[in-house]
Amino acid sequence: MSKWIGCILIIAAGAGIGMSRSEDLKKHLEQLEELKKLFYLLRSELAYTKAPFAEVFEKLEYKVASPFREWLLCMRGKLVGRQTGSFWEIWRSTISEKLTKSKLKEEDLEELRNVGKNLEYIENIDLYIQQLEYKITQIRQSYQTKRKLCRSLGIMGGIFLVILLL
Repeated sequence: MSKWIGCILIIAAGAGIGMSRSEDLKKHLEQLEELKKLFYLLRSELAYTKAPFAEVFEKLEYKVASPFREWLLCMRGKLVGRQTGSFWEIWRSTISEKLTKSKLKEEDLEELRNVGKNLEYIENIDLYIQQLEYKITQIRQSYQTKRKLCRSLGIMGGIFLVILLL
């Protein structure tokens, strides 16, 4: 009897791993969409108010979700505190501090780091928004398939492990 309970638990654990991976894919897509929203807001604030970055980040931190809220708060704090380094160095370091635990992939973070080099030019922000829109479209097209695949592989992996152990 305990053998069967163990088998069921192994299959359930495999299904849980598959569901967890599926949820990670969903959160990655949501965070990319939130990042796109952030840059739309950033572009409009920079274009119309022409305020300093610290003021812009203060306005935006209440309009975006976590982890970007914490990132903007950290950016604003370092800009107001006038820590050593250029804007771009502060930009890169705060991304490394606050966004590495997010569901964004390393390539997403590297693109975000590079965008900070010429952030004062609205055209660069527009280009980055277009890149994000393209990436989101690509991920959305494959999302359902990958989600089902993750769930199925989790369950099948659990069943395979049970067969190996029996």
